[in-house]
This record gives sequence, C-alpha cells and structure tokens, in this order.
Amino acid sequence: MSHLRWPVCFALASLVVGCARPMRDIEPNFVDANRFAGASCSQLVAERARRARALIFSGLQQDQISQDDRARTFGAPTPMGTLFEDDVEPEIARLKGELRAIDTMHAIMNCGSDYR
Repeated sequence: MSHLRWPVCFALASLVVGCARPMRDIEPNFVDANRFAGASCSQLVAERARRARALIFSGLQQDQISQDDRARTFGAPTPMGTLFEDDVEPEIARLKGELRAIDTMHAIMNCGSDYR
C-alpha cells in the first residue's frame, strides 16, 4: 500500500496548486491613470514601450508554464509548470493594467498618433 502513497500525494498536490492560465486569459489589474499624470507625451511613449516589452517576455514565460501544466502524465493533466516554476500571473495583470492606464492618460493629454 505504501507504493501508492507518492502518486496519491502528487495527485492531491496537483489539484491544490491548479494550472497556470495563458497570458491571454489574464485580466488587467486596475491602475489609476493619474499615476502617470505629469508625464509628457514622449515620456508616456517610453513608459509604454518599456512595459510592453516586459509584458512580452512575461507573457512568453507564462504561456510556457501554462503549456507545461497542460502536459499529461498517464492521461491526466499535471501542473508541472506551476509546481516547478514561478507563475507570473500577478506581474502580467499589473503590466496590462499599467498599459491601459498609460493609454488612458495618452488620450486625456491628446498626445495624438505622432506619439504612438
């Protein structure tokens, strides 16, 4: 009976941990656009570019973790990515929210398409 202990523990741990979501399924956190008040249009563009770049790399990492979680062992999904790698979902939600806030401030300031 002890030979079944490890698979049972692993299965229970898998259910508790859950699977990582792909980047496209992660909703943005709310970020107040006033956080970027006082920035010039060119500064907003630079901030947006920096966050968009970070989101791309975080998204690639998150999507890989999500794919690893969907891998199957003996026909059952096992969240191996979540167990052995850091889920970057909170960072993605934050970056998406910051990008939305920057876009809102960009519109409020009437920066125009020259700054896109």
